[in-house]
Amino acid sequence: MRDNEQAAQPAIPNDAGAARDYRIRARRKESEIVTSFELAPTDGAPPPVHVAGQYLTLFAAIPGLGETKRNYTISTAPNGEHLRISVKREPQGQVSRWLHDAAEVGTGLKIAPPAGSFVLPATCTRPIVMVSGGVGLTPMIAMLEALAAEKARVPVHFVHCTRDGATHAFAAHVKELVAALPNARATILYSQPRPQDRQGSDFDLPGRLTVDWLTAETALAEAEYYVCGPLGFLRALVPALAKAGVPAERLHYEFFGPVEDLFDAEGGASAPVPASGDAVEAYRAKAEGGFARDEIAEGLIDGAADAVVASDREGRIVMWNPGAARIFGFSEAEALGQSLDIIIPEPFRARHWEGYAETVASGKSRYGAGDLLAVPGLTKDGKRISLEFTIVLLKDAAGQVRGMASVLRDVTRRFEETRALKKELAALRGG
Repeated sequence: MRDNEQAAQPAIPNDAGAARDYRIRARRKESEIVTSFELAPTDGAPPPVHVAGQYLTLFAAIPGLGETKRNYTISTAPNGEHLRISVKREPQGQVSRWLHDAAEVGTGLKIAPPAGSFVLPATCTRPIVMVSGGVGLTPMIAMLEALAAEKARVPVHFVHCTRDGATHAFAAHVKELVAALPNARATILYSQPRPQDRQGSDFDLPGRLTVDWLTAETALAEAEYYVCGPLGFLRALVPALAKAGVPAERLHYEFFGPVEDLFDAEGGASAPVPASGDAVEAYRAKAEGGFARDEIAEGLIDGAADAVVASDREGRIVMWNPGAARIFGFSEAEALGQSLDIIIPEPFRARHWEGYAETVASGKSRYGAGDLLAVPGLTKDGKRISLEFTIVLLKDAAGQVRGMASVLRDVTRRFEETRALKKELAALRGG
């Protein structure tokens, strides 16, 4: 799940390594709520080559907050000069507000290498339908730029939903990109067009996007579908597309938005139906004297007691909490994008990767739910430690493993005490 400030998406790392120093070399207002920032490495070397649709991890030094991390989609195709992010100003978003209100040309940032699996296939042979709501268009812009650079001849249909002309980002740029492709078209929907918004020029259709329209206007039987937007937007479209006959391998989607967007259809799709009224209330508000599920989850992840580490299908680290930094010694910036090998002692790596590959392929872990596992670990300074951990598999809607997440605890002291006690007992028995 990723809003314009947050992410939890399985990663395909490119040029994995520690974060580098960048500076903002340009900023551009794309709409009343979206601003783009061009980011260039300060060392003069080119940025890492990414795949259109991937995201980067940004570390910003914000007064009063310290170094703060957010993930943002890269909204430009690879160009060898800079990366670009296009950020929606969220009223409660600490980093998005700082970027919009305080970050200027020349402001320094740290950027970890690109990652993410919401990308076009290496070779496009099927028609491509891109469906976006709100700021969910940012990966689509990068994909369109990449297709235009390749002069791709496959049919491309860009479908974008937003509220009105004031919130419509990249309007002129999309027209240019579509015109540059030999077999492309765009359809723009405004859910609440203003009097000055002109149908046929600024937008094509009023109202909200429906699956019936997509069924009638796009190549349902053969196209690759890429859907990105607020969670409510996805809940309205993705299950319906699957029900209409789009198989899982041709239905790709990524979520932008906070949890409350589950019940907000402003992005432009027909309104979703929540699972139940109780579920709505559980997410929308705290019970009196209680806490919302997302608050509890964030509190556990942000804590420093236990390590919480998530990795993608290839075993690259995509989440590293303060507890992991405390236990293993690597900062978040140092760990993101790296192989899990950085915390696995060398003699145990072959066995680990054999089991990891088997689990990814089968979708099943050899360990039962709740099993507490004991393994050796490795810290940044090369020290061996003893760990206990639990593991969960992260799967997509089709049941395919996207990655794994673990909660790890350093039990070295207890292990050493137990070993010493066993030696004493053995000595007594021998005596």
